[in-house]
Amino acid sequence: LILLPNDPAGLEALSAKLTPALLRECAQLKAASLILFLPKLRIAGPTIMLQKPLKALGMQTAFQPSAHFDRMSLGELHVSEVFHKTFLVLDEEGSEAAAATVVVMDRSGAIAVSQPTPEIHIDRPFLFAIQHCESGAVLFLGRVTDPR
Repeated sequence: LILLPNDPAGLEALSAKLTPALLRECAQLKAASLILFLPKLRIAGPTIMLQKPLKALGMQTAFQPSAHFDRMSLGELHVSEVFHKTFLVLDEEGSEAAAATVVVMDRSGAIAVSQPTPEIHIDRPFLFAIQHCESGAVLFLGRVTDPR
């Protein structure tokens, strides 16, 4: 899904109007033929450390030395950090996106958690989403501020 504002400076206004209901509605749009001029993109977000946010959401016990992961190991284990990374590649072959989360346990390393055809030129800032069409679930959501 590509959301392109009419006004080249309208990305903020479009972002403000973006709601889960609008994204669900977009997932149900009918397919149509068009010629799309889209810049090649390779976007990789930073690696995010999630220990503090997870603790703030109430996940305290897993990070304490007294945590019980007995079914995973005979030794005493607790989570020391959680890392998350995403990337998106968009080119003439299609789109490829992935996200990976790694949980680091003390003393043990890491565990992966795991028609006349209209033309549209995407030549100014835009929003994009990769969605599961049947459910409308947004798998990736982002913005491109400089598509050159």
